[in-house]
Amino acid sequence: MKQSNHRWNEIFWMSLVGLSLCLCLRSSKASEVQTQIGKKAPTWELVGLDGKSVSSSKYEGKIVVLNFWATWCPPCRAEIPDFMKLHDDYKDKDVVVLGISLDSGLGPVKRFVRTQKLNYPVLMGNGKLVDELGNFSAVPQTFIIDDEGRIHTQFQGLVKFEALEKKLKALTYTEIKQ
Repeated sequence: MKQSNHRWNEIFWMSLVGLSLCLCLRSSKASEVQTQIGKKAPTWELVGLDGKSVSSSKYEGKIVVLNFWATWCPPCRAEIPDFMKLHDDYKDKDVVVLGISLDSGLGPVKRFVRTQKLNYPVLMGNGKLVDELGNFSAVPQTFIIDDEGRIHTQFQGLVKFEALEKKLKALTYTEIKQ
């Protein structure tokens, strides 16, 4: 009996890991999604890695790039250098890059951010915000919100710097530093 329960437990966890991997790998190449474009972005209050609350109102009047990701997701990890470059190139142009982790715990996220030396703010996401942004089922997901608080662009899957830059140039009307 004990052997049988152990086997079912093993099958359950392997299935859960497999499902998570499928959801993540399914989104390994970015595609633009149109369902949320033009809608007012939801307001939110999330927790930063320091445990303090951060509200979307802090970023009113700025262009905000929200990147939903997880430490266990290979495409999410692969696109982080592009978000770091984006942050460096646009931080003086009223553009804010925010990483929204969908990990279940704070510990792995803090370790990842520290070891990878992320240069932009990371917040802990929640199901409420995911629901309000169209209830997406896979990561990475990236939203570009214009300075009036409307969703300008939504990328599903791994997005490259060039695609992000093209969208931001349209919103900022400025050349990025070379």
